[in-house]
This record gives sequence, C-alpha cells and structure tokens, in this order.
Amino acid sequence: MGGAALVSVFIAPVAAGVLVLPTLLTPALQAELGKRIPMAAIIGLVVAIPIAWTIAKSFAGKAA
Repeated sequence: MGGAALVSVFIAPVAAGVLVLPTLLTPALQAELGKRIPMAAIIGLVVAIPIAWTIAKSFAGKAA
C-alpha cells in the first residue's frame, strides 16, 4: 500500500519528536542524551508504521 508510505513520511517525524521531547525536558534523563534521543526516534518510527497503515487503509476505503 503506497499510501501508507506517504502517510508515514508525515507521521514518523511527529511521533519521533513527541518521544524525544520528554527526553530533552526531563533532567534525570539528560545524562545519557546520546543514547536516549536515537532510541526515542527509532521507537517513534516503529510506532508510526501501524498508525500510518491504519490511516492509509481508512483513506483507501473512502476512496473506493
């Protein structure tokens, strides 16, 4: 489904940013920012994939 790839391009940075922001704002987590920021960004990407798939599937259902 090509629509899921397009939707994930928009959702993945948002999900990564949502997970990176608490890492940056929590003083207890700031000691290991070099490890935690990439980990939060990857988790955001993984979380964005099923969300993008669901959104693209709902758009495809309405277009058909």
